[in-house]
Amino acid sequence: MLTGVYQLGEYLGENAGIQGGELEGVVENPNEKGSLKHVIKIIFDEDGRFLEEIAYEEFSESRIERYAYKKGVGARGGDVTPVSKLTEPSKTVTKIKAALKDLVAGASKGKERDMFAAILSCFDENAPQLVKHVEEKLAGMAFGKRDSSLLTVAVRQRDSEKYMGDYSVVKERLLKMYDEQYFDRYGKVSRGQGICYYCGRSTEVYGFVNTYNSYTVDKIGFVSGGFRQELAWKNYPVCSGCSHTLERGKRYISANLTSRFSGFNYSVIPKITFKDNEQQNIISEIIEDFERHKFSLSQKENLLASEDEFIEVMANSGNSMNYNLLIFKEEQSGKVFRILLYIEDIVPSRLKRILRIKDRVEEIALFRNLPGKDKTVYNMPFSFERIRRFLPNTRIEGSFDKSFLEVLDNIFSHKKISYKFLLRRMTEKIRSAFLSGQYIDVLVLEALISILFIQMLGLFSDREDGRSCVMAEKNEKNAEYLNFFETHSVVFDSDYRKAVFLTGVLADKLMSIQYKERSSKPFYSRLNGLKLNTGLVKRIYREAVNKLEEYKKNYYRELELLICEFMLEPQSISDDDISFYFTMGMTMSKKFQKEKKEEGKDD
Repeated sequence: MLTGVYQLGEYLGENAGIQGGELEGVVENPNEKGSLKHVIKIIFDEDGRFLEEIAYEEFSESRIERYAYKKGVGARGGDVTPVSKLTEPSKTVTKIKAALKDLVAGASKGKERDMFAAILSCFDENAPQLVKHVEEKLAGMAFGKRDSSLLTVAVRQRDSEKYMGDYSVVKERLLKMYDEQYFDRYGKVSRGQGICYYCGRSTEVYGFVNTYNSYTVDKIGFVSGGFRQELAWKNYPVCSGCSHTLERGKRYISANLTSRFSGFNYSVIPKITFKDNEQQNIISEIIEDFERHKFSLSQKENLLASEDEFIEVMANSGNSMNYNLLIFKEEQSGKVFRILLYIEDIVPSRLKRILRIKDRVEEIALFRNLPGKDKTVYNMPFSFERIRRFLPNTRIEGSFDKSFLEVLDNIFSHKKISYKFLLRRMTEKIRSAFLSGQYIDVLVLEALISILFIQMLGLFSDREDGRSCVMAEKNEKNAEYLNFFETHSVVFDSDYRKAVFLTGVLADKLMSIQYKERSSKPFYSRLNGLKLNTGLVKRIYREAVNKLEEYKKNYYRELELLICEFMLEPQSISDDDISFYFTMGMTMSKKFQKEKKEEGKDD
């Protein structure tokens, strides 16, 4: 996984125009909450000996690295650089003075150190006056009530101003403190001379490089070298430069290649499969394509349906690029990174096939021109959210996260999926909705489009193939049924499935007549809550025919003949299959309207 992260970070580091400079990711954005609008600058001359003025500028996101704001840690809570969020001027000036003192103490001798030492002397000798000047500047400004400000030291050199991030001693301090996280943890220091895992150089390497907080050495089982944490650098040695490269790649993935779907976070990690002279061009083209199709707010919750273009970027990237799909959960405010699913080396050709099958499924007429709100029509796209509907994580139904992620893994990895398990979950969900009086037509279509998607990928391990032997003679009265089966042969691949489906159609026709005459559907009680088998389907068929004869409204004799013909073939499908196809017939009965003409004649 981290190889792809490293490759991306390496490319970004060599092309600084895409990402920020060397402090990108090291310093913090003081305006994360969006309320920091203003910057008050304490400007000194280029030698740091004289205060020139207290000046104002509007906060700019483009100067974040130059501002070099970095909040400190620990009980003291002081900031790392002479840049602080402005609260009470006296307290903020004191914080800046403390940061200057630490900066000077840790800096190497030289011109920059001398300048900051002079600025520190000015703070030591004239702190009350500095506070007063800042207060006077603030008094003359008209800020919004909720606006906040940044107070920073700045230096004027001829006609330009320099910020703290422009100075080497500030950068060195920030980078040094940043690197400490990679070797100073758990009360131990883990670093030594070794071969870096990524660049292969013999240099100082660190033992606590934990890019995604999933590798850990705070538990005995993860530590080599006799459980000595200080020797963790021997287990996973990473140098300072490569640590930064990994973080750079991680930041880019988080900002550009990470989203959510079905309640999960996921990231797409590109990975070069071989290196040659064209590597830079390949990554550059991929990044440009990704950013061109970057997630919009309306796409955030959908991995496949609304992000066709995004996945097409991966599918069309050629054999030199594979992709890793990382599905994860962050806990304890990001301190713990839990990998729920990691799918490695998804090749573009496989993605192309997935998209091709998705397109084919969506073109099936059953999923097009569906009735929507206010007499509109819509097409049903396939997405993994359709499958998730039947493998949810809810208080009532329980958690099926593991099963859903396994299905997802198998689709991208081209591994087999249990048809019987998936169909069982679908029939249970549909049955529950039916018994509670909910509208189930859309639910049935969602189940069907999911089944067909996986079936057409050839991934079902245990779906029983049906037999189509009956050659029913087509006539004017049964043509709409037979034409329907011919059009949707991928759905109706056995005679018995056709018989069960048509029995569902017949049952719904009967209940429509009952509702028209009695405003109720008493035959509902004869459907056994849609938990059906061969015997129950035969019983429902007989009772439906008898009721239609009793009402003297049997307009469906051709339909009944077809059911009898198709039912002659031995049953070769499961009870869940029977329940599903019967329910599908009930919900699709309105597609067969020719009998209305016969009904009109009777009237």
